[in-house]
Amino acid sequence: MAKESYRAQWERSRAYLETGDLGLALQELRDALTFAPDDAVLWEEIFNLSLLGGLTQNALAAALRLRQLAPENPNFIGLHAMAALLAGKLADALPLFEEVLQRDPESVEARRQLARALDVAGQRGRVRTLLEEAVARAPTDTGAPNDLAVHYLEHVPREGPALAASVLAPVLEAHPEDPTTHFNLALALRLGEPAKARHHAEQVLKGSDKELRTKAQQLLTMIPA
Repeated sequence: MAKESYRAQWERSRAYLETGDLGLALQELRDALTFAPDDAVLWEEIFNLSLLGGLTQNALAAALRLRQLAPENPNFIGLHAMAALLAGKLADALPLFEEVLQRDPESVEARRQLARALDVAGQRGRVRTLLEEAVARAPTDTGAPNDLAVHYLEHVPREGPALAASVLAPVLEAHPEDPTTHFNLALALRLGEPAKARHHAEQVLKGSDKELRTKAQQLLTMIPA
């Protein structure tokens, strides 16, 4: 909730954002900081808009300011970790992701984020374990099972496709129209069960995700008749 001291700037920022003018939206938030330089809500909004615009260094600066304002806030530690990763600062990001998981050891999302960072760093020894733990906690979510399926397909020889298909089956039952799940199932079944793979790829084509639809069209050309 915007405070009265900077409500006008906040409202103008939201209006600019609705018209797609991200630069002016961010400028209004910076103007609002003159009224409330230590307001975490403002800094978090600057973080979010910076990420939206691909301004990773701006996002990292906002995350660092949030850490100064509330060093022990686990959400801000997570934002710092994410910004560091996107800014290419893996050495900074990895211990931050580790800290997030230590603070919330049952978190599915913390496991996903740490696994993603470790994968980017090429340290894949724990990735499978982290993702399997995440799936055990949320077997029908669309996130962790798809992450794990991709890991199986890319890094587990021979058994990868079968493992991927088995972990995605409960997801598809819970989310029968999820395009990412259909796409990854098409990948998993491409060689062993081409007819089913084709069906799943065709389901992706019914969705609105243009990038995924393009990938599905390409995949269809590689599925045996």
